[in-house]
Amino acid sequence: MKQIPITHRSNKSEATMPYLNTPVNLSHAATVARRICARIAQSAPQETDCESLEQASLILAELYPYSYDELDPSPPEQMIVVSHTLDLTRHLVNLIQIEKIGNDRIGQSIRNLYECLGRSEEGNHMGLLAGENPNSFQRPKLG
Repeated sequence: MKQIPITHRSNKSEATMPYLNTPVNLSHAATVARRICARIAQSAPQETDCESLEQASLILAELYPYSYDELDPSPPEQMIVVSHTLDLTRHLVNLIQIEKIGNDRIGQSIRNLYECLGRSEEGNHMGLLAGENPNSFQRPKLG
């Protein structure tokens, strides 16, 4: 397990955070995207439009073709899908912060999605921004 320095916005302190080095798995990424949609739907106020839920639905639509296919797409196709999904997910994290709907479960799911996209290091940070508890038992641990 690798360690990275990461600055957490809430306290501006430097901390060493471990992360998992994982390969791309679009099939599981689609499963995680479904979880994100469900968790945002549970957390969002029912009386207002939720841009976060709309954005999460776009991520699910991007990954849906890989939901039931364990075969990896060609490397060029995988690179395009991963890149586009990462852009959509970065925007989703911004919306979660703006709409103040982040929580530990949403943050964990965001981190898991990044792990499935082969970007565990970035996901470690983005999960925190989406509300994941930095002391969660679900986070990667040192040693």
